[in-house]
Amino acid sequence: MSNPADYLPGPISANAINELLVSIGLAKASKIASAKVTADYHSIYRITVPPSGETKSMDLILRVSGHHLPRIKTANEVGVMAWVTENTTIPVPKVIASDESAHNPIAHEYTLLSCVEGETLSDIYSTLDEDQISGILDQLIDILGQLHEHEWDAIGGLNVNAQGEIVLAPVVDETFWQAPDLKLWPSIETVASLNIAGPYRTYVEYISAQIRQYIHLISIHDSLAFMRSDIPRPEAFLAALPRHATELNATKLRLAHKDLHWANLLYDRASNKITAVLDWEFSTISPFQQWDPQRAFLWNGQSGKASLAEKDRLRRQFSERCHARGVTLLQDAAFASPLQEAMHTVANYVRAIVEVSPRNQRVDLAPKWRATALDHVAHFAV
Repeated sequence: MSNPADYLPGPISANAINELLVSIGLAKASKIASAKVTADYHSIYRITVPPSGETKSMDLILRVSGHHLPRIKTANEVGVMAWVTENTTIPVPKVIASDESAHNPIAHEYTLLSCVEGETLSDIYSTLDEDQISGILDQLIDILGQLHEHEWDAIGGLNVNAQGEIVLAPVVDETFWQAPDLKLWPSIETVASLNIAGPYRTYVEYISAQIRQYIHLISIHDSLAFMRSDIPRPEAFLAALPRHATELNATKLRLAHKDLHWANLLYDRASNKITAVLDWEFSTISPFQQWDPQRAFLWNGQSGKASLAEKDRLRRQFSERCHARGVTLLQDAAFASPLQEAMHTVANYVRAIVEVSPRNQRVDLAPKWRATALDHVAHFAV
């Protein structure tokens, strides 16, 4: 994908924001300020709405979405947060209002959320002592444990339908081709045609959908022409997957945040409690082996090698605390068999090639990735 921050919405006028507030039954704001924090997919405004009638004064957060992934990202975040609120005690902001279309006074998708007290953990990480960090890790075990308790029967996102019911929906992923990327593809292509959809009943169906999509993209983009002679091999891989379905589908399907780093956690020093888990837009029900696809978990939001080393230290400490508490989260995330891991590896490396080649990136690595993918395809030879 392109750098999403390059396509954030421009400034939204106070008049437009107030028109939006009035349209959803709230009073005009007494204060509107652009938030100091930045986000890849949203412009953020802090709003104070004065009391009106029986409604008390409210501090709200308006997240104005760019046109990166029309509709599906906003709809997924609202659906996931609704499910989390109804089925767990995980702290999340309250959704006051939302619109997955741009047909509103601010002309953008948005979510209007309650303002939760607390500091962003990535901002204060260097001031935390080891006891505080240990307490945070234990709270994260509890948070992940609640998500892990609920079993699902399909892979996909969540939406709230017209009847207010939370229902399974298409997959949403940060690696998807997005609207700003359409210029790289033939004009007939759309965001929907470039990405998988779903939901999918099994791990095999999910991986198969990815491979079919990658074959399609290889066939239509000139930068991927070097892969076209290989197409019979991923096609044979697809044909072989159902023969191993019992082994390959041996996974737990769980709702995963997938981006649970310190910048997405609010924390109250006085109580030593996590007060909110933020940014659920790319959360999906996933094979649990993919609960942390970018290894973002426990990253402290800082750059540099020291930050990566600290993340590794925290992950070891998290593992030790899970073991001490008898929590099997990390064991459940292991691949059930070498063949299942090979299936994942094929999809992962072909995705990497298809993701970077149209952008003329990582051209030195594409041949190695191709070789790795094809080596693992060979595990499925009859």
